[in-house]
Amino acid sequence: MPSKTLRELREEMTDERVKEILGQFNVEPRQENENFIVFPTCCHNLEGGSPKLYYYKNTHLFRCYTECDELFDIFHLLVKMEKLRGKEITLHDAVILCDCDDEPVDYYTSQIEDFKYINELMSVVTVDKLPALKAYDKSLLSRYTWDEEAFTPWLEEGISLEQMKLFDVKYDPVNNCIVIPNYDIKGNLIGVRGRFLDPDAPAKYAPLWYNNICLSYPTGRSLYGIYQNQDAIRRKRTVMIFEGEKSVMKYGGFYKDNIALATLGKNMTASHIKEMLDLGVTRVILGYDADYETTEQMLAKREEYRKIAKILVPYFATSILIDYDLGMKYKDSPIDEGKEYFEKLLSQREDM
Repeated sequence: MPSKTLRELREEMTDERVKEILGQFNVEPRQENENFIVFPTCCHNLEGGSPKLYYYKNTHLFRCYTECDELFDIFHLLVKMEKLRGKEITLHDAVILCDCDDEPVDYYTSQIEDFKYINELMSVVTVDKLPALKAYDKSLLSRYTWDEEAFTPWLEEGISLEQMKLFDVKYDPVNNCIVIPNYDIKGNLIGVRGRFLDPDAPAKYAPLWYNNICLSYPTGRSLYGIYQNQDAIRRKRTVMIFEGEKSVMKYGGFYKDNIALATLGKNMTASHIKEMLDLGVTRVILGYDADYETTEQMLAKREEYRKIAKILVPYFATSILIDYDLGMKYKDSPIDEGKEYFEKLLSQREDM
């Protein structure tokens, strides 16, 4: 029996069946017409959420117009929703939840082809429909200070003052946090995050507020460091992807040509890919945090990182960094162990 693709499975699903599946999670439509159904943003909100998750009947795809800012199908939505509930499921598990597992599915091939298709749709929507990212007045950064003593935790981690100045890092004495601005490729200020230093702070990282406005930004549409590092990336045609901003700065402290960017997590979107393609990138190296402590955990994470890397394979020569020797501390970035160990990981990287 020939295998089906994810696209074929979702296109066989009726609109009523999609509503039934989400109804099992107490997610009900807020609006519906002949073209789309609007749901609350259950893709990144455990409860409630604004009515900004659109299900388009012609493509059988969802589009989140807030935090996620991406296209995905019912199967990927279920993966997201279960993760919010503390449960990690695979696409196969999601297909079973939708009662679509009567026939074999070629997950690897269909995901690659599906991503090409979704990327094409995303490009059209991004150009024709999406509003530009909100740009904030850079003068708001003047309320923050340059405080070398407050930067001590980062200096001890190996982030230089030179790099902090380059990336406009500042200090907020009111909230006792290190201020991290984020710019788009044109140098527009699109958001500001804080690294809160109090041990009892509600969160280590969170967007800052200014005049009752949250200075947040959709991480799915931005790559941290792209403004400062775009020239080096164009020359080298290579990008080193990390999870967090600190790793981008540490890389710049080690190497003159800083080609590092951060996705602020492991989510890789069509917008990210488009930005890298626009810079002429031909190679991407994924350097995700060591979310493992044992060999068994490492091998499981390796498969997770490989799945993300395979999304990039149609567009770039792609490789991943895996710490087979378990020399990294738990949750550390590959660059946190110093230049020598980082280059060891680079020499052992796994090409896809």
